[in-house]
Amino acid sequence: MREYLLQLKTQAIELWQKMTKTQKIIIGCSAVLLFGTLILLARGATKPDYGALFTQLDDQQAGQIVAKLKEKKILYQVSDTGGTEKGTTIMVPSKDITQTRLDMASEGLPTGGVVGFESFDNTKFGETDTDRRARYLRALQGELTRTIEGMAEVEKARVHIVTPEPSLFMDQQQNATAAVMIKLGPNKSLEAGQVKGLVKLVSNSVEGLKPENITVVDMAGNILSEDIGSDEESRSQKLTVTQNQLQKQYQKEMQNSVQSMLERIVGIGKAVVRVQADLDFDKIQEKSELYGNNVVRSKQVNEETSKSTTTDNTGVPGTDSNIPGYVTGGGTGSSDKTTSGTITNYEVDKTETVKDIAPGSVKRLSVAVVIDKVIDAKQLGDIENAVKNATGFEQTRGDQISVAGMDFNTEYQDQLKSEIAKAEQRQQMMVYGGLAALALLIISGVVASIVIKKRRAKAEEAAVVGEFVTPLPVDEFISTEPVLSQEEKEQKRMKDQVEKVAKDHPDDIAQLLKTWLAEE
Repeated sequence: MREYLLQLKTQAIELWQKMTKTQKIIIGCSAVLLFGTLILLARGATKPDYGALFTQLDDQQAGQIVAKLKEKKILYQVSDTGGTEKGTTIMVPSKDITQTRLDMASEGLPTGGVVGFESFDNTKFGETDTDRRARYLRALQGELTRTIEGMAEVEKARVHIVTPEPSLFMDQQQNATAAVMIKLGPNKSLEAGQVKGLVKLVSNSVEGLKPENITVVDMAGNILSEDIGSDEESRSQKLTVTQNQLQKQYQKEMQNSVQSMLERIVGIGKAVVRVQADLDFDKIQEKSELYGNNVVRSKQVNEETSKSTTTDNTGVPGTDSNIPGYVTGGGTGSSDKTTSGTITNYEVDKTETVKDIAPGSVKRLSVAVVIDKVIDAKQLGDIENAVKNATGFEQTRGDQISVAGMDFNTEYQDQLKSEIAKAEQRQQMMVYGGLAALALLIISGVVASIVIKKRRAKAEEAAVVGEFVTPLPVDEFISTEPVLSQEEKEQKRMKDQVEKVAKDHPDDIAQLLKTWLAEE
């Protein structure tokens, strides 16, 4: 074994001495490069693998966390978050990430960059009412920020509250205002109901703050709370939007129904239908009273009879009737009186009907139909009747149906088809060209492999002839022309001639390839 090693050493020294200066430089540089690579690999293997502990931290949060990491003697790295996101990223060894996060969470870190009501845990000596009010306002803003950031769609938030000083005069008292800036997560958005809930949250958290005095904006400066008005206004807006959606949906369904019917008759794409419907969204309540035949409920009959006697006290004209004590003859009489009456009470037959008419009925309907051909009067009438029956046409509502036949303009479709055909032709030519290039590449590879095999065979023959041959310099080896046979020289000459023709006349070569492919 020892003799074998000594023999290898001797052969290596002899080989080194036989090398040229250029070869020695190449081998030396390769050895240095290999040694440096090994050092870097060894250093990377011993270096701890770092992972992100917290990202997108502001300077205050990053400073608090770094101080805790130094206190606990944990290795860390600080870098910018990078990309479009702003903030600082703190990285620690991957094996310590989970435990470090738990330790930081137990100490209330990160705080989110805001201060909440925990600031009142410690009483400050000599604090005035103004200082305490400012600290309370800051704590309230911090608590609202944390609450808003708890929403799934919100990534970060900032809350600003302005509370004016109390005034002795009511007409001079100003209202509190608030502004909320939110940063939404990727591909996230807030619906109108969520924005309204956010406004209510802030309004009910601040004394004297009205919802109309709260502004919510996103990072792009778009006002999200602009359409959030009073309850009545909000309901009116929602109702209007819903009515428009219902009207568009009704028109679309009616249009698709008539379109599909006509396409079965005249062919797909040969008919165009447009529907305009006016829907009545008024809610109507009808109340009617119907009176029937009279029915006797009760009947009362009254009858009264009376009898009276009368005396005639009239005298005879003259002195006889005026003399005192003189009695004259007089007469008496009697009379009978009967009175009767009937009172009849009737029961009235009354029917009361209350009917609520739901909104959404069709007030007026207009339909326009155009057919892609000239049609006669009979076909026109048949199509019009079919459309009327399909749409529920009513003359009393003022509905209108228009049917016309004319040739459609197909210039755009024809141009589009022509461009598509040209694009397909270009794509086909590219495919054929690629196949031709691939075939040429394969042929060149086969020829090159044959040449390489022959060169190797000749090199092996030369190595057998002389075991110890002084290696040629690199420059001479590169510049030495291989010895080619007569057949190889002929192939090389033909290849050079083809390449020259292809460079001088590329269009002719391309046309030749197209002809070959077409023949195949």
